[in-house]
Parts: sequence; C-alpha cells; structure tokens
Amino acid sequence: MSISRRNLLRNLGAGAVVGAAAPALRSLPLAPGMELALWGNAVPAARPASGPTAADPILLYRNENPYGPSEKVLAVLRESAVSGNRYPRTEYDTLADKLAGLHQVKREQIVLGCGSGEILCMAARAFLGPGKKLVQAAPTFPALGKLAQNAAVEVAGVPLNKRYEHDLSVMLDRARSSTGLVYMVNPNNPTGTITPRKDIEAFISKLPSDVTVLIDEAYHHFASPTASYQSFLDHPIGDPRVIVSRTFSKIYGLAGMRIGYAVATPEIARRLTAGSPGWSVSIVSARAASAALEDVDYVHLGVKRNTDDRQEFMNQVNARMLRAIDSQTNFVMVNPMRPPDEVIEHLRKNNVLIGPKYPALDKYIRVSLGTPGEMQHFWRVWDLMPPTGKMAM
Repeated sequence: MSISRRNLLRNLGAGAVVGAAAPALRSLPLAPGMELALWGNAVPAARPASGPTAADPILLYRNENPYGPSEKVLAVLRESAVSGNRYPRTEYDTLADKLAGLHQVKREQIVLGCGSGEILCMAARAFLGPGKKLVQAAPTFPALGKLAQNAAVEVAGVPLNKRYEHDLSVMLDRARSSTGLVYMVNPNNPTGTITPRKDIEAFISKLPSDVTVLIDEAYHHFASPTASYQSFLDHPIGDPRVIVSRTFSKIYGLAGMRIGYAVATPEIARRLTAGSPGWSVSIVSARAASAALEDVDYVHLGVKRNTDDRQEFMNQVNARMLRAIDSQTNFVMVNPMRPPDEVIEHLRKNNVLIGPKYPALDKYIRVSLGTPGEMQHFWRVWDLMPPTGKMAM
C-alpha cells in the first residue's frame, strides 16, 4: 500500500494507533513530489518487511537500506508520530548541533535538507545561474544534471576512465571556463567505485578560484577502509570552495523520512539556504535523524551487514561466471553476459525490480543489495533464465 509521510502523520491522531503504524513507518516511500522532480517517473511504494507477496515486489533498484532503521530509531518514530500536527521547534537546532559536533565544525556550517535531493536543488540554485556550467562524471547520480538541464544550464558529462574513476584531467579541462559547479559522487553511483582522495585534492587545487566543488558522500559508510579513500568531512582539506553532502537514507535506513545535509563554510552555507523556506524537514524526520546519530552500534552493524552481503553477492556472481565492477557501496554493477533489457524484463515479470539502464554502461545492470532472503530469491529468479551461449563483451 502506498502511503505518504503527510498522510501517515495526518492519520495518526491517537496514541493507540502509533504502535500499529510501525510497519508503515519502516517502509515509507520517497516523497512523490521529489521523486517526480528528480527522476521523472512514479514508483511503487516500499515492500513491507514481512516478505514478498504477489503484489509486493522485491525492491533492489534504489540503493535503499533493506534492514531499515534501528529499533531505537523506530521507537523515536513511534513516539514522534503523534507530534505530526506540530511544526519543528528545537528539533532543527538539536540535529544541527549533533552534526556539527560529529564533524567538528560550527553550527552555521550545517545545512539541512529534505533528503540530499534538496541539497542538490540548493546547490543548483546557488551556483548554476545564467552562463554557468555544471561539470560531472558520466555516468553518475543523475538528479543534479537533470535539474541543470531543466534550467537550460550546460552540463559537461565526462566519461569515467578505464578504472571507473572520475577522469579528473578531462574534468579539469572542461572546468576551466564558465563553470559554476563541479559535482563529484564518491563512492560513485551507479558504478560503486572510488576516486582516490589524493587525486581529488590535486584536482581541486588546480581549479579556477571561482569554481565550487560539491562532493556527494551518500555512500561513504559502505566504503572499505583503504589508503585511497578518506571522507572530505572526516579529513577536511580546508578549501572554502568545497561542499560535502551526506544523507540519512543509506546507512541509517531513513530513505522514506527524506533527510540529508551539507557541510560547508558559513558563507557557502548561507548561499545554499538563500531563498529556501528553511522548514522542509519534518519534526518526525529531525527527531529520527538525531536518534540515528546516537545509535553508533547500529551503524557499525550496518557496515558489517553490507560488507558480508556484498561479498556473498560477488560469490554468486563468480559462481555464474558473470562479471561485476568492484563495488564500495550497497549496490553492484553486473555484466549479465546477455542483453540487459532481457534481464531487467525477466526480473520484473518475476516481481524483482532492479536499477535502470545507464547508456554509458549499456552492457551492465545495477543491483541494490537486499536482505539475504531477498537475494536468495533474486538468484532463484535469475537462474530461471535460459542459458545463453553468446558472451557479451
């Protein structure tokens, strides 16, 4: 059953109903307005945690956390639902203060948004005015590029290099004139790959002084610790042109609550929020996010679960002699060794939804990691496809 956050809170008028609302709270879908604005098509509501039915597909297509938020966060959601008739009062300040403490920055450097999607909207409005250009990888998360195109802003999409990293030398050439914003998703979506930290630092140091860089770290927590990868929040470089965005949709399991944030200098933060209403995050979302930050053990559990689930997925890929791009996220790009359209349609007919095709990687499909039970079903459905003797290269 599709249910919006607004309708859910409107319907939860009595305390006796709050406990019964927990399954709906666990499976809240993205806000329809934001989904249509950024991706251009409607999508079905999230499947309840109880398991697939004939009417409820397995959702392996939007890189959600299949385990949902922690029990501590769910308790806060249940308690907060009855406050849905109120506007936030101290909740924004409480959350911003916690984020500032986490990242060791000043309170005025934190910008909250209705999902990281609103952060991208803010950045587009602030830095992509007339005559300015957006430089980004191709493929990457498409929302900002679509926003720019809809505003008649030039988008310079630079193909990834052979290692599926940002091709920084070409991006630098494209950014030397009339560029308002460089957008980098690291780890990248849809490839799940990392561009080395030292290379990004060198790239930023060579950019024109008036070019702002937005580093999207939505999948930061899933990246395995290596010498190549470090967050620009955990290890900032002190460059005032750098904005870093994060989301509560992934490791914290709050995609349906629509809450994200950015960290920037106070001046850049003011530019981002100029013209924004300042109240797009709900009281329930703000309280849930605050509780999620405090549940550090659940974050550690989520990281371990994802590492194990990703390794098992790769084991299954290798067992079937398929090919996959090494992922540092909660999704994997797989070459199915057959036409991707056939695979996507076969899975859809069997009630399994995976990611869309990406023209820049037209031999691949993107599969978001689900629970072990969901992935077992995925592979059972996969193995129903007839064998093929033709190897896709």
